[in-house]
Amino acid sequence: MKTIGEAKRIKPKFLQKVKIPKKFKMFFWDCPNNETYLEKFILRILQYGTFEDIKTIYKKFPNETFYIAFKYPEIKRGVKFWIKLWKERELKK
Repeated sequence: MKTIGEAKRIKPKFLQKVKIPKKFKMFFWDCPNNETYLEKFILRILQYGTFEDIKTIYKKFPNETFYIAFKYPEIKRGVKFWIKLWKERELKK
């Protein structure tokens, strides 16, 4: 398969270091020092986490989670649906 042009890599925006909680450690096989940057942390939880995991992350980082969910195309539409719903409810309050 030939591709034309250069592949565009999505640049991370949230580069703050975050400690990885023990319950999410299995999602970070490539981070032996138990910390990673925020965008990678949220992205992995959105990709591999359960509904409760995603809800927990959204409560902790609502704006960052909303931004990341709609930035990456590999996030499932059901995940995007719930994040959008939670954001709309938050704005109505």
